[in-house]
Amino acid sequence: MKYATGPLAKLAGLVAALLIVAGCSSKGDQPQTPETPTTGDAPATQQMNEYEQLQMRAKQGDINSQFQLGSSYFVGKPVKDLKQAEYWWKQAADKGLSMAAVSLAYLYTGRDDPAMANQKEMLKYLNQSAAANNPMAQHILGTLYLKGDFGVPRDPTQAKALFQSACNSRYSESCETLKKLP
Repeated sequence: MKYATGPLAKLAGLVAALLIVAGCSSKGDQPQTPETPTTGDAPATQQMNEYEQLQMRAKQGDINSQFQLGSSYFVGKPVKDLKQAEYWWKQAADKGLSMAAVSLAYLYTGRDDPAMANQKEMLKYLNQSAAANNPMAQHILGTLYLKGDFGVPRDPTQAKALFQSACNSRYSESCETLKKLP
């Protein structure tokens, strides 16, 4: 399958930037759990490191931790594992986290691993994220409607509505695209 470079390249860059931000934002923001020793008296082997804490919160069902853990696996911390990224993002996306859904949409383009390509799932999660008012997803989906790419029928009216919604959320690329539309 040939991949469009325009909207998918933008999706790749935006998702990568958001994953980096998500990884950085997880540092120091999380309250200590009761299991985390708070004194310096405990041996280092008993203290849970940041990754273990994140993993524990994700397993307990915290959707932000699930997204962050998936993002960690995607960027290679502690190891790059796209199946684990998919698993954790799906956990969060299926509970309604739009950033996890747009991340899954990118994963299912197959750009990082052709074996992960799944057009049906890519569109499912992109639509889910756009419906949850994620402006990046709205912009990407609008671009697909504008061009008629990836199994999305060409529909300039739907594209314009998606760009307008994203622009209303101050997504500058959509505002610029609207200026160029007839």
